[in-house]
Amino acid sequence: MLKVWRLCLWLLSLAPLFSARRDSCNFQKITGDDSRFCSGDLHVLYPEIGDVSCLHIPLCLNYSQSLTKDWGPPVIRFSKAQPDKVYILMMVDPDAPSRIDPRYMYWRHWLVADIQGQDLLNGKSLRGRILSGYSAPSPPANTGSHRYQIWLYMQHPGSSPSLLPTEKSLGNWDRDAFALRFRLGDPVVTTQFMAQNPRQKDLSDFKK
Repeated sequence: MLKVWRLCLWLLSLAPLFSARRDSCNFQKITGDDSRFCSGDLHVLYPEIGDVSCLHIPLCLNYSQSLTKDWGPPVIRFSKAQPDKVYILMMVDPDAPSRIDPRYMYWRHWLVADIQGQDLLNGKSLRGRILSGYSAPSPPANTGSHRYQIWLYMQHPGSSPSLLPTEKSLGNWDRDAFALRFRLGDPVVTTQFMAQNPRQKDLSDFKK
């Protein structure tokens, strides 16, 4: 029993060290015109890092590598979701392959329909109908920061959204055409986070 207590005390003594490591990261808010896309109480939560809504993913503590290789889809929480409504969520990269050359813009990273409003309120893993499986953010090296945008729509009653055979490709996806086809209207709420490949040369060329 004494050994157990000593182990507990040792682990508690390490807590400030973990906190200091976390504090050493520079979690910057998205500012300027990009911040306007963060339009409401929509939260995107990844393990180890928490809510990344309207944030730059820092390059410290291997967060960028974990985001790309280790972490699965984030938990999505929307505190103003209506529990009796159904929603559809899109996650896209408008900066593929780079912000200065977005020829594959709206690269589709995730598309889920039939999401229950109650699940969004509770912040559970999305249990809707997956139209396009989660593809982790993977910005190419030397392309600067990429915006990963999350669009949440209220799904039209009785509709059954689906992708066309011509929409199999993830890149250069016509998000607007999809929304129009299923009468989604304007998104209920949007947000984004930004991430970059840790292998960069000079990011000044990519800043807007």
